[in-house]
Amino acid sequence: MTIIDSIKRSQTLLQHISSQENFNTEVTESLSSLQAELNTISSQAQQLSERLKQLQTSHNSTEHSQTTPKIPEMKSGCYIFEGEKAFFCPHCYDNHSHKVATARINKNLRVCPTCRASIK
Repeated sequence: MTIIDSIKRSQTLLQHISSQENFNTEVTESLSSLQAELNTISSQAQQLSERLKQLQTSHNSTEHSQTTPKIPEMKSGCYIFEGEKAFFCPHCYDNHSHKVATARINKNLRVCPTCRASIK
């Protein structure tokens, strides 16, 4: 049962009570005020429900529109990411999702400063 269902049930009970004819004027006025308040609450609950649906739809479309990161290219035993010039350690990236730039030791060898892996 949602809050809107509860409000509708309250409105139905209020209408049933209001249909009784053995109330004085003061009670009838209070019942009318209560009915007006329930109508206002019902309207606001409907607006909030619609807004929530819009936000959920917006959130879902945002999640689907986000692209997954591209798989890096492999060159000289290291990863190269689009838009970056450095060579990154594949061990650190695969195991920890950390981009760690490797350092050149000589013409054929690179070393990761974090995990100390030798990369040819």
